Amino acid sequence: MTMKTIKLLTLTTLIAVLTSCGLDTSNKGGTSSTSTKTKVENIQIKKEHSNAWAVIGMIRNESSADIKGAVKIKFLNSKGDIVHNTRAKVNDGDPIKPGQAGNFKYFTDPDKFDDVTNFDIKFYER
Repeated sequence: MTMKTIKLLTLTTLIAVLTSCGLDTSNKGGTSSTSTKTKVENIQIKKEHSNAWAVIGMIRNESSADIKGAVKIKFLNSKGDIVHNTRAKVNDGDPIKPGQAGNFKYFTDPDKFDDVTNFDIKFYER
């Protein structure tokens, strides 16, 4: 297999796993780093451009107050090692009302996805 085929196969598997799991971080090991209740939803990998792929998703506010902040995204390999990490604003920095979800996007070079099998995404207030 070529490296490109292996990358494509790995990303396809990753998308399938993320879609089936839903990445609910509201009450498990991936809880938010603040006291607010949030849920990570709809994580997707967008590969429309050959020089910039994107990790996109949503943060749902499950608290009773407005929140605003960003997410810390860790790209993990099969051993759980962090191969890349970054931050992205949620809802362009605007508040998210209770029950509402806000989106986030992070674009990067496709090489950053090498050996990535999972993501750890945590919301934090700003």
